[in-house]
Amino acid sequence: MYLLFVASLNENMKLARKIKKSLETMDVQSEIINLVELDITLYDSTKEVNEGIPSKILELSSTMKKATGYIVIAPEYNYSMPPSLTNVIAWLSRSGEDFRELFALKYIQLATHSGSGGNDVCNAMRSQFSKLGAIVAPREILTTYEKEIEEGSLHRILSQFVSVSQKLL
Repeated sequence: MYLLFVASLNENMKLARKIKKSLETMDVQSEIINLVELDITLYDSTKEVNEGIPSKILELSSTMKKATGYIVIAPEYNYSMPPSLTNVIAWLSRSGEDFRELFALKYIQLATHSGSGGNDVCNAMRSQFSKLGAIVAPREILTTYEKEIEEGSLHRILSQFVSVSQKLL
């Protein structure tokens, strides 16, 4: 099972559905998790002490432990990652004895629909996920308003991602 984390509601959600559909043609199971719709409160250590880890984060952490790999689909926010993604990672980092198990040696495919090309958000995500111990695929899935993803290219990228991640098991 692959988890598709989407950090926006619009064009990146459309891209996530396209990716999910492409995975289905390969008989690969996946689940879309929209980080915006999780509606997780902004991380703050005082909130953590007073209210604990949100139940949605604990559920997400449990789901992530069982996943083969992740596809992270996020727009570019001011040349970096969107707040919804950063916030969920912050909460996840507090969610257990060893949160790195959620990322260590997990294979991650990066994707974006971005108005400015998406290279900066992909670089920011690559840096963060690599430092968390993940193995980030070398190719990204990049789309803009002017440039849709070609179906053949999408299929090749996802086939390579699935093939490599299966070997890591």
